[in-house]
Parts: sequence; structure tokens; C-alpha cells
Amino acid sequence: MSATVGKALSLLELLSKYDGPVRMAELSRAAGMNKSTTYRLLEIMAQKGYVAQEDANGRYMLTSKMWEIGFRAFNRTDLRALAKPYLREIVEQLGETAVFATSDGREVILLEKVDSAQPLQTLSPLGSRSPMHASSLGKAFLMARSDDEILAMTDLEAFTEYTMTDPKKLLEEIVQARLDGVALGVNEYRTEVGGVAAPVIGTDGLTHGVIGISLPSYRMVEANIETMKSVIREAAKAFSIQLGFRSSETSVSSS
Repeated sequence: MSATVGKALSLLELLSKYDGPVRMAELSRAAGMNKSTTYRLLEIMAQKGYVAQEDANGRYMLTSKMWEIGFRAFNRTDLRALAKPYLREIVEQLGETAVFATSDGREVILLEKVDSAQPLQTLSPLGSRSPMHASSLGKAFLMARSDDEILAMTDLEAFTEYTMTDPKKLLEEIVQARLDGVALGVNEYRTEVGGVAAPVIGTDGLTHGVIGISLPSYRMVEANIETMKSVIREAAKAFSIQLGFRSSETSVSSS
């Protein structure tokens, strides 16, 4: 890569970290470039439509062109392939089957998984579905839904004696999941099956999938659950960053 191209890309990355327009002198200092080089690169990028000057003070900011390029690239992304390394890492750290799923209405569909080496594990074939209100994967999607949307889920089916069918109680659980950054499910869709999951967020701020583990619920004991939650949180965060999500806010939106 030529030095000029490298400097231009560094300037674009630097601009993306500011919440608003920034003066050229500040960019020059932050990038470690002299003012003449910084100005020349900014002018070239402005001519190409990547940056713009906000006002007469000459402060620079990124244009939507970068978002458009990133969005097109994101739409071509094979999420299943990208999920695989994170699933392998989860299995390595927790020794449980790791799964990645997407949503379809009020259900989640298992897209990818990496099985654990445990002699006793859950049966989760690719393409299998589970209800959004009765699984950790589904609840991870519900973390992005508004309170009103969750309260409107008044026809919730009971699959086991532990299934949450009261929308108000379901909302209480989702509120806690938002605080924790992960959702839990224990014996709610199938008895003796549990899970931990978290949302994977794209550059557009939408939840494009959820990542987590599926395991026999007896292994979800207090001594292990905090470790499970931490590993899943970090995997979802790293995956989201790879997809271009940069916000530190906890609120997410569903796709």
C-alpha cells in the first residue's frame, strides 16, 4: 500500500471516531501529519465525496458515502461463515455447543453451530426453529424490541411448565437481559435444555443474528453461569465490531 493511500485511509478512520465535524488542525495533530498533507488529502477525499466541510469554519466530517459503501459490503456478508470462528472460540472456552441463529417472525432459525465434545449434549439440527418467547436465542432478539411490542405478545404458547406466557413477566425478563447483555432460557421450550445468547449487531445498528450456547440445563449452575454470560457477551461484542457496529450504547434494534 502506498504511503499516500495509507494516510488517506487513516484520516477516514480517524474522522469516523468523532461524533461531529472536526477542524483540520485537530485532525492533523491526531493523525501525526503536517497540515499541508492533511489538507491535501482532505481536499482529494472531498472531491470524491467521502468528506465534506460543515461550514465556513472549515470543519470536516464524513459523508454518507462511507455508510453506503459499508452497507453494500455488509449486505454481501456471509454471516454463517463469519460466525464460525466465534462459535469455535465459545466451544473452546465453555465446552458447550455454540449456535448462531436468525429470526423469522416470532421464531428463530438455527443457521450455524459447532458441537461440543461433551458426551451429553442437546440436539440442535441446522434449520431447526424455536419460539422467540421460549428460548435464549429468541429472547436475545426480543432485547431489541420495544416494551410495547413485547407486551403485545398476548397469545404465547406454553411448551413446558416453565414457559413464560405472561407478556408482563416476559418483559421483566427481557429488561434484565438488556441490563446483563445476554438472555437466558431454561427448560422453557424443551425440558432439560437451556441456553445463553446475545445479539449480534450490524453497522446499521440492527440485530442481524444472535450467538450463544445450547446445553443440558443441569449444567447451567450458579458456579458456571456468570462465566457463560461473560463469554457470550464478549463473542457477540467482537462479532458486532467485525460487522461495523461501534456504538457503546446497550440499546439495539431488530432487523
